[in-house]
Amino acid sequence: MKIQRKSITEQVYEILQRGIESGRFKPGERIREDRLATKLSVSKTPLRIALHQLKESGLVRIDARLGIFLATPTEEEVAELVEMREVLEGLAARRAARHSTDKFIAKLRGCFAGFTEHNLMDDRQAYAGADHKFHSLIIAAAESAELQTTLKTINLRLHMNRLRRSYSRGHDLTPIHREHLAIIEALDARDSPAAENLVRAHIRGIAWRVVVNEAGVTFSAKTDAA
Repeated sequence: MKIQRKSITEQVYEILQRGIESGRFKPGERIREDRLATKLSVSKTPLRIALHQLKESGLVRIDARLGIFLATPTEEEVAELVEMREVLEGLAARRAARHSTDKFIAKLRGCFAGFTEHNLMDDRQAYAGADHKFHSLIIAAAESAELQTTLKTINLRLHMNRLRRSYSRGHDLTPIHREHLAIIEALDARDSPAAENLVRAHIRGIAWRVVVNEAGVTFSAKTDAA
């Protein structure tokens, strides 16, 4: 995997982010600098800078004695991150609804083209991919770089893509699909409050179930999550 000239450190950072997002790096996994530097064909200096930037974002943990590891959030951190995701993605939906276009709605509908309540279970992994694309489109449509950056970090710290794929394997997707369609209708109607409320309820329900059931996290207290 060769990287091209731009900012070496920046590109290394982006490659590592993509590795976390794709699930290539697992929570708690040790990151060996020498092997990674060789794989990326870079010196250790830009790699270390990128790793320290990931540490500042809460994505890796650096222990002077034990080494560098992909961070696993604590139960308290998970609870906070899930609440933040609910609020911020709800805000993204509100903003997206304000300047929703027919093209945007067509893209959202296209995420679930071919899926019906009768065939959702036939290709669960494909539906997990559609779900990821759906949420990414809404966040992008908010037209806020700050929202996009913050939500990307939150989802990376929660390892949402890995959990999304895992969750899709063993649960009824029908309620989730209905929620997706309702969100699209609200966005199509340019109804900002409804879009925000529907997305927040959706995140509140699915995020808690995914994180709690799939990540094995238990909470002594929760918000009003479903």
